[in-house]
Amino acid sequence: MTAPPGPSRVARMLLRSGVLGLVSVMSACVLPITPEFQDPPASANYAPVIVSAMPDIGSIVTATNPSAVPTFTVFVTDPNLGDELHVRWIADFPPETANTRFLEKDFPITPSSGMAPSGNSSVTPGCTGDLANIPQHQIMAVVADRLFDDTLPPMGTPIDLTKLAKPEGKKVIATWILNLDCQR
Repeated sequence: MTAPPGPSRVARMLLRSGVLGLVSVMSACVLPITPEFQDPPASANYAPVIVSAMPDIGSIVTATNPSAVPTFTVFVTDPNLGDELHVRWIADFPPETANTRFLEKDFPITPSSGMAPSGNSSVTPGCTGDLANIPQHQIMAVVADRLFDDTLPPMGTPIDLTKLAKPEGKKVIATWILNLDCQR
């Protein structure tokens, strides 16, 4: 039986020189790097969110007669606490033409104290005054976290019924197609 081999020549040199001790001390000094978590700036403004809609956003809805028009509903919220939301319902826009109509100019959704705003807004468009005398209509809901700007633009500039009064405002838009012949 042979004796187990002793430390190799390199190992003996490292032990004598103290390098091995230095390497082991250095390895103990490595600090783990952790991620730095930061809250977003308090002044950041985020866009409102349409949580759900009836009918589904982008749907083509056909009403067989003027008395069977569905109600269009959006449930909305905003990540910014304290924002007041404004919902505007428009028919047959863009562009702004003789057929364009406001179905609801500014439906406010006010937050409870210290809470994020959330709520429903609905319209049921009809042929009597609400919609133009055409067979197909685009229904649009504009949800904004600032008031709308209803000032007339300079002559020759198209009218934007979705424009906000403050440039830092955010908005989100949903549209549907309503097949309803309102020819009288």
